[in-house]
Amino acid sequence: MRFKGIVFRQNLNMPWETKNSIPLSMKLVSESLTGLENARNNIGTIAPEINYKIAYCLPVFRPPGTSDTSILLQMLIMEKLKARGHSLSLIAPKDLPDVICAKEWDDSKLANRTWSKSMGFTLASKTAWRLQRWLGIPYLNVFSNLSLYDACLQCLPSHDLVQERIGLYKHGVAMACRRLGLPYIVFFDSDEILEHDLFGTPLKGILRWRAVQAIRYNLATAARILCVSKSAQAHLAKVWQVAPDKTVVFSNAVDVNHFRPRPELGKEVRARWGFADHPLIIFVGSFFPYQDVKGLLDAYARVLVKHPQVRLLLVGEGEQYAETVQYANDLGLANVVKFTGFLPHSEIPAIMSAADIAVAPYTKIEDEKFLGSSMKLVEYMAAGVPVIASDNGQIREVIQDGVNGFLVPAGDIHALGDTLLKLIEHPHLRQSVGQQARQTALHEYSWEVYISRLEKLYASVLEERSQQRSR
Repeated sequence: MRFKGIVFRQNLNMPWETKNSIPLSMKLVSESLTGLENARNNIGTIAPEINYKIAYCLPVFRPPGTSDTSILLQMLIMEKLKARGHSLSLIAPKDLPDVICAKEWDDSKLANRTWSKSMGFTLASKTAWRLQRWLGIPYLNVFSNLSLYDACLQCLPSHDLVQERIGLYKHGVAMACRRLGLPYIVFFDSDEILEHDLFGTPLKGILRWRAVQAIRYNLATAARILCVSKSAQAHLAKVWQVAPDKTVVFSNAVDVNHFRPRPELGKEVRARWGFADHPLIIFVGSFFPYQDVKGLLDAYARVLVKHPQVRLLLVGEGEQYAETVQYANDLGLANVVKFTGFLPHSEIPAIMSAADIAVAPYTKIEDEKFLGSSMKLVEYMAAGVPVIASDNGQIREVIQDGVNGFLVPAGDIHALGDTLLKLIEHPHLRQSVGQQARQTALHEYSWEVYISRLEKLYASVLEERSQQRSR
């Protein structure tokens, strides 16, 4: 579930810029595997019938190395589509008013722009910005959207379709798709207006109105909307009145070849962090308000009373990182809890191979507001690690309690502590649940399944477009 930024747009006239982090690049280790697992996840094995030219659009361009998991997911989707033989272009605003149009994440080639580079346009943009500052009006993103629109008019015509993970106050891509008649597909992983409301920073007044207009414009333009969960799909229908036949659920996927049990890597991780043969609990994620890492620390403290040899490894970063470190120290856990800070995604499989138990703790959020799909949840499962997760939203669609994982009420440290104790004291249970979790990931959440479905969706959208043109 992503709560870092806001992902909506407005009508044609006035959007704003947001400084959300975006691209994160990583290079997954490619391995030659044989057998059933290789066949299931080696998405380059069977070429698709048609190779599409896809423009993949993001709210902001950032070079490789950020820790935004929502952008990591977009990067992985692009990589897997490329592996299937499709041609992809990355389009994203870089620095106002420049726009990247490139074939690779590390390519900073700028898109051509025409009228938005004129002296008159530049003067009007600067004048509007100064006037807004003088009047105390937030930056409305009008001219940056027009620059993006201009760049897309130059970049998009050679493509078959456009997919965008939309960003707050940006609608230039959707404008260009309407103008060019290109199929426009939206990736919907969060309602960031809702997120602001949930975490005490609500958008108000003209800002909220503009945000609402933006999301409506983009959703109305979309031929299809990819929702990361059934909750997100239901939210679009209830709050944004999106027709059900316009939305499709695509839960997050995992590379089941990269994330798999690797005992030899696990031993190296244990040696590096000084865990020896102690039972090891891990958390991998973001230190943000929706992640109940403090609750995990409380539950872990209860476990130590009975099993002082157990260790805890917390991987990630976020706005509550320093506060959480201090909380662990206040609980007297400084010598038994390790904080790694941010680690590249390529190092996470080894971390998971070292774990005996993984935890995905969330704060209590109403199901209708828990819209996300946890990437780490399916990565834990693919790695064959038994996972304990909060019983929120989409998580219970993935976890069958006691079969391929365990569900505990969100915020219930006693239930979490009791489940940790049960797994620590029953190694055979850990093994059987971990094996079943691995099978679930193989059959339901591999990239092979995801990309095959996505290709069928592309074919359907393009067929509809062809039929509309022939009328």
